[in-house]
Amino acid sequence: MKKLTKAVSVVTALATVVTAGSMAVMAEGGEDKTTITFWHSWSGSEADALQAVVDDYNGSQNEIYVEVLSSQTEDKMLTAIPSGAGPDLVYTADTTCSKWAQAGMLSEIDEYIAQTGMDVSNIYESEYALGTYGGVQYGIPFTMDSYMLFYNADVLTELGVEPPTTLEEMAEISQKAVLTDADGDYTRLGYVPDYPWIDRVEMPYLFGADFYDFENDEVTCKTDAFVNAITYKASFYDNYDREKVEKFKSGFGAYASSDNAFFQGKVVFAIEGEWFENFINEFASDDLNWGSVSVPVTESQPELAGSGRLQGGMLSVTATSQNPEAAFDVINYLTSDDAYVKFCAAKGSLPTTYSALKSETLISEAPQLEKFVASVLEGKAKAFPAVPFSAEYSDYQGLAEEAVYSGDKTVEEAMADLYDELQPLADEWKESR
Repeated sequence: MKKLTKAVSVVTALATVVTAGSMAVMAEGGEDKTTITFWHSWSGSEADALQAVVDDYNGSQNEIYVEVLSSQTEDKMLTAIPSGAGPDLVYTADTTCSKWAQAGMLSEIDEYIAQTGMDVSNIYESEYALGTYGGVQYGIPFTMDSYMLFYNADVLTELGVEPPTTLEEMAEISQKAVLTDADGDYTRLGYVPDYPWIDRVEMPYLFGADFYDFENDEVTCKTDAFVNAITYKASFYDNYDREKVEKFKSGFGAYASSDNAFFQGKVVFAIEGEWFENFINEFASDDLNWGSVSVPVTESQPELAGSGRLQGGMLSVTATSQNPEAAFDVINYLTSDDAYVKFCAAKGSLPTTYSALKSETLISEAPQLEKFVASVLEGKAKAFPAVPFSAEYSDYQGLAEEAVYSGDKTVEEAMADLYDELQPLADEWKESR
């Protein structure tokens, strides 16, 4: 990380002689506008939803023009920003902001927050913290995802059961839902703990676990609560034939397509976010009979009901932008209530400001968000901790869980190894601060 920081600093210095993404363009009537380039990862209807509010911004004033480039990966952004010819404004995953801030890729924005009078107390606190590094703000949360348990209602009717109210019930129903063909290969499973990916963070929170102890700068994947969460997930593989599960999963189609395993009836339960109903409407057959409930917790910890993960995306001004103040003006507009509600209703995402969350227009235009909004406003769910190695945390955790599911390691062994992988990153971060 220190090497990356030094490399970025050198390239950034060289980039001062290069024209950055911002430039002056001639507007109608002969007026000059500052162009702000905005890169993001969305495509299709989601990109269209963002473009609509950007078009509103471009038409609302005569000083700044936003040029949007969609379908950009973080790798492309990471390469383009130091060159000075990349974007002024980026939308990135919540796990990226602190890491890029540490590497010198993003601009400090506290002064722009103060200048514009942005009310940061109106932003969901744990999401806002994702844009903070070293006590300095580098990002403003723009999207927020929370999660529900989606289920195949026809299968539950077939089994004569109601949607689960505890994780124990969910495990029991999952076992009853298993179907095999004449060769003994799976044709239906109840719940697959590593499909698609979301409960890697969701499930530990449902057991009352944390991922990081900021007071002691220590990774907390070896705590009893964390171990209990992974043990619960592993219990499904204990009851399945591991080899046949892998064979079955190899036939799962693309997530954002009609071949999604849930849409095909191959899995009965899926922990998914507020966008999933849009996916159902777009990709699933009209024959799919589904429902959703709050993701349950264990029968021994009912007080944790409503817990779980909030996942977010961040808007940040790049360190090589020649017009950072103008770039932040775009952020300020996009997170204002009217623009924010218009975008989130069209995309099917949750805003991160309390005022937009409580907007009647949001729910009237996107009624599928209502139960997610109600859950978020309870205030029990929280974002992944803002550490610069959060992406590595998720990747290593995924590998550790795979070792458990395959039977190669016990949960305790895998979590101990995970700790040994991650704690040096925490120690390095501590030393760099």
